[in-house]
Amino acid sequence: MNLLSKTVKPAERFNILVKILEYQDSYEVLTIDSSACATLLKIGQDQKSEAMLATAYNWIGYYLFFVKGDNTAALEYYFKAMPLAEKLNDKRRISSLCFDIGNIYNVMQNQNEVLKYTRMGGNNLPDKSSPMFDYMLVQYQRNMTRYYSDNRQLDSALYYVQAFTETSYRLGLLNFKYQAMIQNGYIHAQTGENELAETFFKKAMEIGVSIDANTRSAPFYKVYIPFLISNNRIDDAKLQTQQMWGISQRNKNPNYKLVATGLKRELFESLNQMDSAYFYSRLEADARELIFSQNNQNIIQAIAFKDQLRGIEEEGRRATYKSQLRQYILLGSLGIFTIIALLLYRNNLSRKKANGLLVLQKSEIEMQKKNVENALANLKSTQSQLIQSEKMASLGELTAGIAHEIQNPLNFVNNFSEVSTELVDEMNEEMTKGNYDEAKEIANDIKQNLEKINHHGKRAGDIVKGMLQHSRSSTGVKEPTDINALCDEYLRLSYHGLRAKDKGFNAMMNTDFDNSIGNINIIPQDIGRVVLNLINNAFYAVNEKQKQNIPGYEPTVTIRTTQIPPTGGGGGAEIRVTDNGNGIPQKVLDKIFQPFFTTKPTGQGTGLGLSLSYDIVKADGGELKVETKEGEGSTFIIELPIT
Repeated sequence: MNLLSKTVKPAERFNILVKILEYQDSYEVLTIDSSACATLLKIGQDQKSEAMLATAYNWIGYYLFFVKGDNTAALEYYFKAMPLAEKLNDKRRISSLCFDIGNIYNVMQNQNEVLKYTRMGGNNLPDKSSPMFDYMLVQYQRNMTRYYSDNRQLDSALYYVQAFTETSYRLGLLNFKYQAMIQNGYIHAQTGENELAETFFKKAMEIGVSIDANTRSAPFYKVYIPFLISNNRIDDAKLQTQQMWGISQRNKNPNYKLVATGLKRELFESLNQMDSAYFYSRLEADARELIFSQNNQNIIQAIAFKDQLRGIEEEGRRATYKSQLRQYILLGSLGIFTIIALLLYRNNLSRKKANGLLVLQKSEIEMQKKNVENALANLKSTQSQLIQSEKMASLGELTAGIAHEIQNPLNFVNNFSEVSTELVDEMNEEMTKGNYDEAKEIANDIKQNLEKINHHGKRAGDIVKGMLQHSRSSTGVKEPTDINALCDEYLRLSYHGLRAKDKGFNAMMNTDFDNSIGNINIIPQDIGRVVLNLINNAFYAVNEKQKQNIPGYEPTVTIRTTQIPPTGGGGGAEIRVTDNGNGIPQKVLDKIFQPFFTTKPTGQGTGLGLSLSYDIVKADGGELKVETKEGEGSTFIIELPIT
């Protein structure tokens, strides 16, 4: 049937669309699109039918939530439908809206509202004689099961999941069978019955394949993958995580993205692959910010508050009508004093209701404040762990460079020692033969060797002493430091550290130091870490460009120091670290000093190096800036005050 045909009456066309969205036989929800919702809305508006508009608003909210992941917009449409359904006393629509609103609050992690609207939906089920009674009953049982399992009230969860399962199988509703198996598996996993949980999870997978669950499978992966990880079934967890990741990438739904990134992070944490875990934790934070932003929270609170006021106003209108009716009846006998008494009573009642609403709002605000404080505490703990990890990574690179630097003088010491041992044997032979002049010449050679051994031994000692000075934990105390020597030292250490990890790595190193700078007051350990990080990044950039096999390209890193003349102040020193790599894209240039942002591939950077460097330089009273040209290279500039 052509739904656009003029021969099809609007009401009939509306009902056909609703039947397409909901099978009459099984009530399985099909994939919906915006055009179907728009058609429902237009018919309802044209017909000026409140019943049609309530249904249209309900389906638009459903589309926005399940397909687009726009929780706030979906909630707004649900609350637009609610007063119409209540006015019509449409129990089926009221209960459906309550369960859908509960679903949104479940994603928003507001369990109080989940329980409130689930119970409200249960109190508004259609009459048992209605063909929609069982369909709404099974949704009530599902939401109650999910609430108690999410809150680990397992006795209540087991009670409701049994009823949920029985109703789903009695009605033959595959989608709800699928959800019932998921909840059974989740609950038994929490009780430690892993074999039974696995049985239910496998049944859920079988049903999911038969109904092509796809976008409805996020709740399954959300509980099944942690179950696999906790049972050390890492290969299975990798496979399932990748499937959820694919769904989130195809559907672009923020709610799916939050689940997928969280599962990725959890998987890599279990593998102790912290770089990858940090990468996905950053994506998870982005998704969480999109969903739980303060703006969204404010919108949701405003929508809910508006609906509460609507309910209060509705009650007020009913109370006013009854009050006026009583006034007309009693007016003749009781007179004006009775009217005043009734008005005072009504005003007092309204004031009590308003006070009750304020108390409720205050309680909710306190709960939200507590949730925010807990989230901030967790975030600070995570940030501390990430910063420590970044420091340890820098220390590892520094250690590799130090080892290479010390190896050179040690090689000289070893070689001259071996040669001197051989010369002693030769000298003894010559003395035995009576060739004392030859023995004296050999003795002079031995003396020269010992002088070289002493020289290179002192050189190794100086390297160790200097590195201990620069790599020890920062005391936070500034001290006069030769900035040129510090830069030269860390340039060599960075290069040798990279060579120790990749023997095929080569690059030109240029230095241009301004000797007029002299010593400047800095915290050498901290500024040394900054310089090392910038040089490491520069070598990484030129190495990546070298892999492109560009004809005539020669990877080059240059470090330059310059004295900044005083301009109303005490002047300062400037350090420039330049590379001829690929440069930084303009679209991300504003983000490079943000925590956790990195242009490196997954597993090769935490996104903390530049952020920490920026904070260190700022704490030392300086500035960290960047100049770049895409395709030609970058220059990072450290400006430090002299005093």
